[in-house]
Amino acid sequence: MSAPLTVSALESAARENTGLADLGPDTGWREGFGQLVAAVEAMKPNEQLRHLAFQNIVGQLATRLRFVEDDKNHPEIAAQDLGDPLIVIGLPRTGTTISYDLLCLDPEARSPREWEWYIPWPAPEEATFNSDPRIAQVTAMYDNWLAHAPQLKDIQRFDCTQPGECNHGMQYHFGSTNFPAELGVPDYARWLRDTEVRGQYVSHRRLLQNFQWKGPKGRWTLKSPQHLFDLPALLEAYPGAMLVWTHRDPALTFSSLSSFVAGFLAAFGGDKDRHAIGRDVVDTWIVAMNRALAARQDPAIEARIIDLAHKDIVTDPKGAVQRIYDRFGLSFSDAHMRRIERFLIENPAAQRMGKHKHSPDQYGIDVSEVRARMKDYYERFSALLGKPE
Repeated sequence: MSAPLTVSALESAARENTGLADLGPDTGWREGFGQLVAAVEAMKPNEQLRHLAFQNIVGQLATRLRFVEDDKNHPEIAAQDLGDPLIVIGLPRTGTTISYDLLCLDPEARSPREWEWYIPWPAPEEATFNSDPRIAQVTAMYDNWLAHAPQLKDIQRFDCTQPGECNHGMQYHFGSTNFPAELGVPDYARWLRDTEVRGQYVSHRRLLQNFQWKGPKGRWTLKSPQHLFDLPALLEAYPGAMLVWTHRDPALTFSSLSSFVAGFLAAFGGDKDRHAIGRDVVDTWIVAMNRALAARQDPAIEARIIDLAHKDIVTDPKGAVQRIYDRFGLSFSDAHMRRIERFLIENPAAQRMGKHKHSPDQYGIDVSEVRARMKDYYERFSALLGKPE
């Protein structure tokens, strides 16, 4: 049996791996780091899960060490302007991925690729962006996941050259919903939904600056449902951000997301108790949605958001993009239109339609409870939700 994880041992391993010692003046990430380590050990993890957690955490710490060193040698990185990003923020499984993919087809857009989020150092370079060796590394990781949980192919795409979600990068700050999805860690999940993670967007900005430094340039186009947890902090970091909130009946999306999490846990050797997964998904994302609704009472935040129905994105994707661009005063170019038309013909997501089977009952999700706890949301956005399938 491997030794239990500890904060000091993990930091020592990262320093040994990199030959660097300085984790920098930013300490906002340390609370989440400590919570995650304690939560892993509280599960009494098996060898596979503890090893996975060790590799993941040491990798994030090593990235922090390398970024601090880069900041000393290249202060121009953190001095870069990131502009006003276009950010998809809807609940998981509400059409966020298709919306994001369509927006990223704009020749003016720059989105972080999945491989960049997972292995952000060294800074990607424009000349080798499509042949970077990290693409093969992350592809091998995906292939391993799918070998253990092939059902994931019917739920989500697994192509690390495609635009990736900010919650992957939020692992770098130890404040990511990825950790409960991949490792289980119920204690950490409770901490995450009960806490406003301090300094999250300081780390988020630093990652984007790293990607932009030597990599491709353009208007940052981003996505993560996790932004719902703290819209004030998101807009403090990016005051001119343009936010796209997609909507679909939460009772349906919660069972879809629970099925997705169950697939990940099967791939990683974690707990596969369906009702426990469903309870965690419901509790986590109701907190996120209600917190975001409360934030929208601020007129400055409300003014940065456009609301779109999942059903409208699916039935008229080009029209949905046009509405977004009209709302924020962006130009919808002919080149972008042609890329969307080609994407809709060639998009492999169409092959997944109808294959992902799930229901609230499978995961112990009480639809009436969800609707009661999200009463304000259902009342405000009923016209956008459509009928539960």
